[in-house]
Amino acid sequence: MVIKVDDISFQDELGVKVKSPRWAIAYKFAAVEESTVVNEIIIQVGRTGTLTPVAILEPVNIGGATVSRATLHNEDEIRRKDIRIHDTVLVVRSGDVIPKVMKVIEQKRNGSEIEFEMPRNCPVCAHPVCREKQDRSYINRCVNISCEAQIKERLRHFVSKKALNIDGFGRKLVDRF
Repeated sequence: MVIKVDDISFQDELGVKVKSPRWAIAYKFAAVEESTVVNEIIIQVGRTGTLTPVAILEPVNIGGATVSRATLHNEDEIRRKDIRIHDTVLVVRSGDVIPKVMKVIEQKRNGSEIEFEMPRNCPVCAHPVCREKQDRSYINRCVNISCEAQIKERLRHFVSKKALNIDGFGRKLVDRF
């Protein structure tokens, strides 16, 4: 809506910065939280060998998107939030994009919950895992540079849009390759 005063709009008078108009107002809505159950916790191996725990959730609709997975970041995060398999948890989509486990609803625990333990060996190549300090927390890393999961992730990164930008060379082709 444009409000005109003496044939000069407020928008024209206030002007525009490089990326945004000075007259615009942005509203940020509160994030929508939903409760769901952690069915399983799996481990993903990234291109640098980092082992990342991922919660496989009972599918739940949050803000128009069905969420069935959420990253748990690292072992310390799981311990800090006391997340267990079969726990009922609150999940939110951070910035309306990335699903995140906010907290455990401890009142819904019934004794069937299973504590999660990080594997001592890589789930892909069975090579021993080392635990190393990164910034303010610790990460578990597969140090085997021949690990199949790392090779796939490195290749995916190499052909990605941010690197060589090879059209048609996606996840499925990397898996076949």
